[in-house]
Amino acid sequence: MTRIKICGITDIEPASLCSQLGADFIGLVFAKSRRRVTEDQAKEITEYLLSQRRRPEIVGVFVNTPASEVNQIADSCHLDRVQLSGDEDEDYCRNIKTPIIKATRIVQGFKIPEIKTLTVADTIHLFDSGAHGLFGGSGKLFDWAALEGLDLSNQVIVAGGLTPENVEELVLRYHPWGVDVSSGVETNHRKDPKKIRDFISAVRKTDAKLKGAENVTR
Repeated sequence: MTRIKICGITDIEPASLCSQLGADFIGLVFAKSRRRVTEDQAKEITEYLLSQRRRPEIVGVFVNTPASEVNQIADSCHLDRVQLSGDEDEDYCRNIKTPIIKATRIVQGFKIPEIKTLTVADTIHLFDSGAHGLFGGSGKLFDWAALEGLDLSNQVIVAGGLTPENVEELVLRYHPWGVDVSSGVETNHRKDPKKIRDFISAVRKTDAKLKGAENVTR
């Protein structure tokens, strides 16, 4: 089953909806962004989710933040994982105490062998578009041809310009372990409940389609 991450959550209402609909992860952005949350806002969201019987994992998104600050926020806000979307290297990552999602920006000319060297154990990897020097959240697709020949089933999340309309094609063609969406489920820069429902439904229907095809071939 494809894991689903809804990123850029800023208040309880969409967090609650994601939980109800069975999203696997929600992302709280602590980096510079129009979706940025304060620690107090994050605590309000995490405390609500921690009170629920079933909840998504809570991911804090950071960009080139000092490791000590990441660890402090992860602890105080009860984060399950931290997503590192900047230029953090392996030495930096060793100083992070919370499980990591490491983002890699896919820019023009990025080659498959370069991606393969990044798919190492113990870390979830996220491939995102690298538009105009932005560290994710651009809402732009990258060239999916960069994914050809890769096994994305082992803790690899694909992000960048996904929407309820195009996520089916991605899942059918590349079978990623997970998918990540932010602007693709927004209207006027706010999380749109209908688009969140449509995105999660599209992924689950595609999973069912793939499972049906798998059963037929047995």
